[in-house]
Amino acid sequence: MNDLELVQLAVNSLRHRSLRSWLAILGIVIGVASVISLISISVGLNASIQKNLGGLGANIITISSGESRAGRTFAGEGFGGPQGGGPEGGQGGTTTQQITFYEADALYRIPGVAKVDARLSKNVRVAYRDRNTSMTVIGTDPSAFPDSTGTVIIEGRTLGTGDLSSAVLGYSVQAQTFNESMINKQIWINGTPFRVVGVLNQSGSTFSGPDRSIFISQRAAKKLFSQNENVSSVIVLTANGYNPDTVAANMTTLLQNLHHVTADTQDFTVTTASSIQSTLSSVSNTLALFLGAIASISLVVGGIGVANAMFTSVLEQTRYIGLLKSLGARNRMVMKLFIYESGVMGLVGGVLGVSLSFMGSAILENFGLPSQITLELVLLGLGFSLILGIVSGVIPARNAASVEPVEALRYE
Repeated sequence: MNDLELVQLAVNSLRHRSLRSWLAILGIVIGVASVISLISISVGLNASIQKNLGGLGANIITISSGESRAGRTFAGEGFGGPQGGGPEGGQGGTTTQQITFYEADALYRIPGVAKVDARLSKNVRVAYRDRNTSMTVIGTDPSAFPDSTGTVIIEGRTLGTGDLSSAVLGYSVQAQTFNESMINKQIWINGTPFRVVGVLNQSGSTFSGPDRSIFISQRAAKKLFSQNENVSSVIVLTANGYNPDTVAANMTTLLQNLHHVTADTQDFTVTTASSIQSTLSSVSNTLALFLGAIASISLVVGGIGVANAMFTSVLEQTRYIGLLKSLGARNRMVMKLFIYESGVMGLVGGVLGVSLSFMGSAILENFGLPSQITLELVLLGLGFSLILGIVSGVIPARNAASVEPVEALRYE
């Protein structure tokens, strides 16, 4: 009897025990669906992170004061987002040494630095007609803007070097805060009039805040915020052909020398897109392992159900086993028959579990949770369920193979 015939016998055996078989398969279905659905959340989150970081610009490096600010970069204070930077930035900040305009200019000494945008930012009152709101205003270097923001101008024009009373709005500021076309309209920032000359396109990133900010020239910000020495943050654009991570390492060395600090006492943070990507990917991968481990518990329960069903199957088919052996079937063949039976149960459970996981993924998407089922996840679910089914049937199969033909034929 060949393997195909053994598989057919295994399927026929399951069909005759349909209720018990389906109850055992149900455990596999739930387990596979749970594992794939939960891990798909992590995969979807990671894909969303990659998409968002892709819009930030791989050639952008952010420098901010205080080592503790590294984690805050993800929340919108880097790569074109509103920067704090101590009391001058209006964000509280740390008491560590601030980055200065002199140090920002010194970055041009480093090979690969194309543009340096030393920024001043502060959360101030912005008025337009009868509307008053609190908003982040960023003073930026017109020569680097809007490249340092990671987006483009969609209405009007960008800031010029001589613009002392001009402003460019983030997309959401015009679309949501003012809810009308603001080109050539006059707004008041801390009581000082500015004319809107441009509007930025949507940044498309959850991790930066240009959409919700107003940009003015660096010279105007120095006067408006009464700050001529310290910057809130520095955005550096690297030249083509240079590795941003290498440039960032050289910048770190330069600033350590200027601040007279070491890597252990460093009072500033240099962040690249790749470093953010690495950190967030590590977090999402850890989340995937955690969720997968939790969901695997249900798979283990499903495996126990399959094993229990197979033990029962061996007892029910004792006379059948004796008949097979009396007709010349060897122990190996009997063992393979029952392993195929448990493997089929696992595979069927895997197929149904994968199908159910697609439904679960669609439901998660409707609730706003990023979920993405990949081919690797599908193959993992099917492979794991098949292996689990086979492993669960090994011991029952050995028990079946060890039955003596004479005793089996006499079994009631």
